[in-house]
Amino acid sequence: MSNGSRQRTGRISLAQAEDNTLQTWLGMARVCQRMQRQLDRVLDSAGLSLPQFDVLANLGMTEGITQQELARKLLVTKGNVCGLLDRMESSGLVERRPDPKDRRANRIYLTRAGRSALQEAFPAHMGLIQECFAGLSTAEQRTLNELIARLGKHATEIASKLAAR
Repeated sequence: MSNGSRQRTGRISLAQAEDNTLQTWLGMARVCQRMQRQLDRVLDSAGLSLPQFDVLANLGMTEGITQQELARKLLVTKGNVCGLLDRMESSGLVERRPDPKDRRANRIYLTRAGRSALQEAFPAHMGLIQECFAGLSTAEQRTLNELIARLGKHATEIASKLAAR
């Protein structure tokens, strides 16, 4: 089936649907989606959303980073982080403090309640991830990590090429 006819009918061929690359992509997406739904349930019982947990976990490792640094770590825009931090600050989980070296920036810190929420949620979060990966041996997990790193590097190269067009 040619590209033109596929666009007119909206159908794809059986060969395209059975393509190994497509099957791999769909498999990864489905596994990530299933794991994310399970993590959402675990974190919901601790009163947190996955984005809130991501913020707490990042601050738990590198407290005092700027909103811009946090946005980069979370792979979201500064605007998304700003709204999330507004809600978390009003809930008493984080606080913004002016950067003493740059008046335009704020540094983000965990509050006592934020630290407590992270300490409560982290063991269940980590336990679920370990349970999900228990179906793979340590060697298989290392191999998967290596493959994901290679795939990520290649995807970054493609993104750079597309951005340069």
